[in-house]
Amino acid sequence: MDKETLFYMSADTLEDLKPIRNIFDLSGKVAIVTGTLGLALTVIYRLAECGASVVCGARNAQVGTMVEQEMTGRGYQVAFKQTDVSRLEDVQALVAFAEEKYGNVDIVVPIAAVWEARAFVDVEEETWDKILDTDLKGQYFLCQAAARSMIRGGKRGKIVAISSVAYRADDVAKMAMMTPYNAAKAGVVGAAMGMARELKQYGINVNCIAPGGMVTPGAMMNGVRTSELYGAEYDKDLMKNGKGTPVASNPDEVALMIVAMCTDISNYMYGQVIDVDGGSQFSFQEKPWSYTMEGGLHG
Repeated sequence: MDKETLFYMSADTLEDLKPIRNIFDLSGKVAIVTGTLGLALTVIYRLAECGASVVCGARNAQVGTMVEQEMTGRGYQVAFKQTDVSRLEDVQALVAFAEEKYGNVDIVVPIAAVWEARAFVDVEEETWDKILDTDLKGQYFLCQAAARSMIRGGKRGKIVAISSVAYRADDVAKMAMMTPYNAAKAGVVGAAMGMARELKQYGINVNCIAPGGMVTPGAMMNGVRTSELYGAEYDKDLMKNGKGTPVASNPDEVALMIVAMCTDISNYMYGQVIDVDGGSQFSFQEKPWSYTMEGGLHG
C-alpha cells in the first residue's frame, strides 16, 4: 500500500472527531457530588463551570447552603440537599432530588469521606463502622441509585468512584494506623471494577480516582482527635515522617482529573484506577548528575 493511501486512511478519520473545545462541555448534564468542602467544592465548581447542573449532598446543612448560594451567585446551576451518605434512604433521596430538580442523572462523583488514624489494636467497632459506612457503603449505594437513574434515562453515564492511595496502604511513611480507611478505599477500588463490568452494557463508564495527600479542611482537622489520644510524640513523628510525602497545596490538582473522567475523555475507559498523588510511590532524583548537559553537576 502506498504512502499517500496510508495517509488518507488516517486523515479521513479526523473528520469524525469531536472538536477538542467541546470535550469539556457538560451542558445539559446532571451531576451529583457528595461532600461540600475541599476537593468536593472544587469538583462542584469545575463541573458547574463546564456547564453541568450539580446537586451536592452532605451532612452539614449550613455549609451546604453556603455552597449553593456561592455557586448560584456565580451564575451556576447548583442545588444542595442535606445528606448522610451512610444512610441508604438518604442517598436514594439525593438521587430522587436531582431527578426532580434537573432530570435523570448523568454523572456521579461520591467524594464524601471520613478517616481517623488509630493503631490497629485500638480501633473500636464504632470507628470501623463510621469509616466503612461512609467511605464504602455510602459510595456503593449512591452509585447504585445513580446508575438506576442513568439506565432509566437511557443515556450514557459517568461514575467516578473516589478511592485514595490508601487503597495500596500508601500513607505517611513509618506511621500506618489507617487500617479501616485502607480497607474502605481498597473496597472502593474493587467495587468500581465490579460496577464497570456490569454497567458497560448500559453505556455507563465506571472509573476510579485515587488521590494522594491534599491541603483541605478535612485533612487539617483529621489529626486533632488522634493527637489528643497519642500525644506529642505522635505529632513529632508525623511531622518528621510526613516531610517526604507529596501533598497537593490545591485540591484542583486532583479535581481536574476527576472532571476529565466525567467527560468524553473516559469513553474508552472501564474500571481503571488513576492515582493522582504527585508520584508518592517514587523516590525522585534530586540533582542533575549529567556530565554531557550544560547545567549538569559534572558538565
